Amino acid sequence: MGYIGAHGIAALHRYKYSGVDHSYLAKYVLQPFWTRFITLTGFMFLITSALIGYIYSPRLDSAPPRWVHFAHGLLLFLYQTFDAVDGKQARRTNSSSPLGELFDHGCDALACAFEAMAFGSTAMCGQDTFWFWVISAVPFLGATWEHYFTNTLILPVINGPTEGLMLISVSHVFTAIVGAEWWVQRFGNSLPFLSWVPIIDGKAKMIILFDPNVGEL
Repeated sequence: MGYIGAHGIAALHRYKYSGVDHSYLAKYVLQPFWTRFITLTGFMFLITSALIGYIYSPRLDSAPPRWVHFAHGLLLFLYQTFDAVDGKQARRTNSSSPLGELFDHGCDALACAFEAMAFGSTAMCGQDTFWFWVISAVPFLGATWEHYFTNTLILPVINGPTEGLMLISVSHVFTAIVGAEWWVQRFGNSLPFLSWVPIIDGKAKMIILFDPNVGEL
């Protein structure tokens, strides 16, 4: 015999929370602040990630400790999660606004630069990390421009904010396992199961397109 009888258990199954908050402070100040705080917290994850990468690899051309790569992957995943949650929270609480969307997209635009720094640290790209920023910033600009004219943000089946960020997170964690040197060694050594392909003859390097000074062909 339990502490709650059959009648109490049945009542628990029927229970559904219902509440109404008529506070003007909550409606006009706190709810918008809570939503923007989610956005800001997610953005701070990426700033922390870029800062860690800069501390352990100031020129982004040397291998940081492996835990740094894992931290990059985790912090990027948290940013992606918080960036998705803030919009859902705003719509659920009816606290979305043009200013809130501007703040969210502004953080996303800056996130392109900070994550480029983090991945540049992981792949040891040095000054050529700039091109990772270009690769992320140009599609973001195109999507924002499209949104401006259509009033709808359209994400295809495979897109940057979802699959793209997840792929980068996995790349960070993968680098934590194999080491950053994986990105600068000979291509045939990095992917030995493809060494039979003529173009992959062991002479090309993973980062040769970004930094020809990493070694001789």
